[in-house]
Amino acid sequence: MKRKLLFITVIFALLLTILPACDAQKAGSLKVLTRPYIAQYECVSATLGEENLLDKFDYIEVNFADKKELEIIYKLKNSDKRIITTTYELDPKTRVVSAEIGIFGYKFKQTTKIENGKFTVTKAIGKKQLILNFQVK
Repeated sequence: MKRKLLFITVIFALLLTILPACDAQKAGSLKVLTRPYIAQYECVSATLGEENLLDKFDYIEVNFADKKELEIIYKLKNSDKRIITTTYELDPKTRVVSAEIGIFGYKFKQTTKIENGKFTVTKAIGKKQLILNFQVK
């Protein structure tokens, strides 16, 4: 009888240690399933017309910090790092992201779709087209 009681106690203690670890793993994978877009993205190509803008920058990144806020992080060569913070909206079904961004006193709304860890931002500036391609870092 004492052996059975000891055996049941050991099994119960093991279950108490293992089950919380399983729940944490499920919670982690749940985040991946519900908000997989929350990540840091690096700009892999940036052009304005025929000009390669990445030659002028050390890096350009977009960080989806949480489910409402994003940061645009960039560093011009021979300059300091800058961060622009704004809010965004995402349609979870279509994965279309919309954000209003203010640069040099002008505000514009940008909409793009995140697919397979990548997205593209396009904007007409004068007669030239700005194209920024991002992928998960």
